[in-house]
Amino acid sequence: MNPEKSHHAKHKLEFSGCIELIPPQPVLIEFVTSNRIWGFPIGQLNHFNLGTNPEHNGKKNLPPDLLALSYDNSIVFLFGWRLELIVGPLMSGRVARIHAEKHLGTLMIEEAWVSEIKIIPRLDAEQL
Repeated sequence: MNPEKSHHAKHKLEFSGCIELIPPQPVLIEFVTSNRIWGFPIGQLNHFNLGTNPEHNGKKNLPPDLLALSYDNSIVFLFGWRLELIVGPLMSGRVARIHAEKHLGTLMIEEAWVSEIKIIPRLDAEQL
């Protein structure tokens, strides 16, 4: 038996057929708050703004970052730490769910931490 051939066979992914499918890209981003789950179409994000939480003012117990996501019918505000790490995956449509966790656990240096999500629905012209 050829050892090179058997080693290659161990690490090769099983594939049958002519077409290989990748996992489907999520259609919605879920925002999980303490009392509900909101879903917004990934493709309907108009723009975002990453900045400093105006309430932080050097207070260590308040999140320093604010990421605002603008959709046609709502604005989603994310408060947390290292939110700049969300921007790349957000722009490429890879974010499927964002969960708010108020109490800090073990912080991973390479991960964002969202402590609060606020969603403000916009008034439709029909509602005015």
